[in-house]
Amino acid sequence: MPLDRRTFSTLLATGLTAVFADTVVPRARAVSGDPAAPDTARHDPGDAVNKVAVIGIDGCLYTELLAAVTPNLQRLAAEGTLSRYSLAPHTTISCPSWSAALTGFWDTRTGICDNDGSCRPEVFATYPTVFHRVKTAAPHRRTASVATWDTISTIARTGDPHADVIITAGANRYGTYGCEADVDTATAAATVAEITAGTDLVFTHFDQVDIAGHTLRAANPQAYRDAISRVDVLVGGIVTAVDTRAQTHGERWTVLVTTDHGHKPQGGHGGQTAYETASFVIARGPDLPAGRHHNGFSLIDLTPTVLDLFGLPPVPELDGKSFRTGGSADPSQPVPDTPVIGHPADPATTRLTGLPVPIDTGCVIRTA
Repeated sequence: MPLDRRTFSTLLATGLTAVFADTVVPRARAVSGDPAAPDTARHDPGDAVNKVAVIGIDGCLYTELLAAVTPNLQRLAAEGTLSRYSLAPHTTISCPSWSAALTGFWDTRTGICDNDGSCRPEVFATYPTVFHRVKTAAPHRRTASVATWDTISTIARTGDPHADVIITAGANRYGTYGCEADVDTATAAATVAEITAGTDLVFTHFDQVDIAGHTLRAANPQAYRDAISRVDVLVGGIVTAVDTRAQTHGERWTVLVTTDHGHKPQGGHGGQTAYETASFVIARGPDLPAGRHHNGFSLIDLTPTVLDLFGLPPVPELDGKSFRTGGSADPSQPVPDTPVIGHPADPATTRLTGLPVPIDTGCVIRTA
C-alpha cells in the first residue's frame, strides 16, 4: 500500500512504526531507479563493516520535538548520545548549515551565507563534500544522498567522484506544507531502499518541519509539532531498516540525526536568537555511549565522524572533529532556552488527520 499523509493518523494511533519499512521498500526501489549491487560483491558478509545513516531534519527545535509525538527520535537519543547546543554565531540558514555538515567547514571558511548567490557548486571544489572524500579514499564505498530539498542534491553532485546515488524525491512548486510532507515520505522510502541494498553512507534530508515553521508556526504552533511527529514516523522506518540490515549482515551501523537551525515563535530564521541558533545532534552507534548528554557534538562534526568511522585518513584542516574524540563544540555550554510555544496536544489523543493546506496542484512526487 502507498504510504502518504493520509495514513499517518493510523501509524501514530497504533504505533505501527515497524510497518513503515515493509510498506515503503517496494516504492523506494522505484524511486531510486538505481538499485545497489548485492552487498556480497563489495564486502565479505562475515566482516563487521562500519556504515552510517545521517538524517537531517530541517528547522527542528528539540524542545518542540519533546512536546510532539516522537517515540522514535526519543528512543534514539536514549540509546545514544544527545547534544543540545547553539550554532551561534553561525548563519542560521539552510545552505550554510547543510554545506557545513557535508564538508566539515563553517560558513566563515566557505563564504556560504545564504541559499542563493553564495550557495554555488564551485565552492565545493575548494571545500569538498564528505561524498567526494569517501569515494576518493575508498572507491568501493557506496554513498547516497536522498533529499526533499533540491539544493542538497546540488551539493552532493559536486566533485569528481561524487555521491553514487543522488535523489531529489519531488518538487513543491507552490511551497505547500501538504506537498512537502508527501515528498518527505518519498524521501524516506528511497532512504530505506538504499539501506536495505547495502549502501555504506546515506544522507537523508527532510523538509516539512521547516515549511511548517515558516507557514504555520505563528498561527498554529501545534501544526509545527505535528510536522515533527510525522517525520518521527519516517525516522522510525529508517531506523528499522538500519537495525534489520545490521542484524542480518553483521554490520556496525551508526545513526546520526541533526538539524540546521531552529525557528522563531512567529516562524522564520536567519538571525541569532536562541530559537534560531538552537540545534541538536543525536548519535547512536556501537562506538558512542548510550544515555549520555554531551553538548560537545555539532553538525560541523558529521564529516570528520564519517571519515573516522570508515577508517579513512583524517583531514586536519576541517573545522569539525570526530564524535569518537568528543566533537568540536564546548560541552559545558548551556542548553539553548527555547520554551515550547502554545499548548501541546495530549500525545495520547493526538491524531494527524488532514493537513492544513489541501491544494497541492504543483506537487510532484518522483517515483521513477
